[in-house]
Amino acid sequence: MKYTLLLFLFTAIIPFTLEAQQLQVHANLNSGFYSFHGSGTESLSRINGASYTNNPYGSKGGLSYGFSVDVKKITTSKFIYGADLGYEMLRSKVKLDYDDVIGDIASHFAGRTYLNTSFINLFPFLGRRLNEKGQPFDLIAGLDIGYVLSSKEDGDAKSTDNAQFHVETSVDRKHLNTDFRPRIQLSTDFNRIGCYIGYSYGLKSYRGGYIGGSTEAYSRMFRLGLSYRLN
Repeated sequence: MKYTLLLFLFTAIIPFTLEAQQLQVHANLNSGFYSFHGSGTESLSRINGASYTNNPYGSKGGLSYGFSVDVKKITTSKFIYGADLGYEMLRSKVKLDYDDVIGDIASHFAGRTYLNTSFINLFPFLGRRLNEKGQPFDLIAGLDIGYVLSSKEDGDAKSTDNAQFHVETSVDRKHLNTDFRPRIQLSTDFNRIGCYIGYSYGLKSYRGGYIGGSTEAYSRMFRLGLSYRLN
């Protein structure tokens, strides 16, 4: 974690040494949909023994959110470099739809499980400023370095034919300390207010430490955000 912070500070300090008038600092709020991709993921699962979800790594997107601050240098040749540091709560979703027996009573259950993973995220980037009829567009690419603070399963399933049956889960699912996600992003500013759209794809499998079955479960994030220029 300390190396992540040092990298951000190093990237942020460099722009102050050259052409400081080209420096931009933004505060950002973002939302979007986070999910998993790979043969070890599912769109449909079940709760086993009223205690845990059989496969919480859902291929359905869960609504996520985050906030960050970025420092960006734009050179006279329209080359961009900088870094973004912030917090994100990324949530994937898997649908629950299964039959089970409670006591000696058979019942059908439906619901959903969210996998809530919180990160401190560093995004160093490079890119290019483009202009379309006087409107600036910044196309950047880099690497999300997500330090995992926590990862927790939150499952909820109710019987569709017996109102008294209601199953909930709350399970620690932290198996990774760091996720690395290549990311591409396009942004534009309207005076101090801006917006951006981006996509990230993870390189590390969240099921990599599992034994048996498929172990491929890679994160992906479709991100929309609003920014405010501070300087």
